[in-house]
Amino acid sequence: MWIAIEWEIWNYRNKIVFNNAVVDDVEIFTLIQLKTWSLVKFRGPMVYCSFSDWYFCPTVCLANLN
Repeated sequence: MWIAIEWEIWNYRNKIVFNNAVVDDVEIFTLIQLKTWSLVKFRGPMVYCSFSDWYFCPTVCLANLN
């Protein structure tokens, strides 16, 4: 999970440095949420967690993985 978060921050940092993008913390947070949700969602066929569930309460989704 932490690797996905760091990866998105690093990619956004590159976008800022090399493409003169503007820092947008909401966009960074959204990209991190999408990346981490996709990792959780496709972890296995028995994971039932919608993006809205992940968006509002990711800890519940993580607790249901066990």
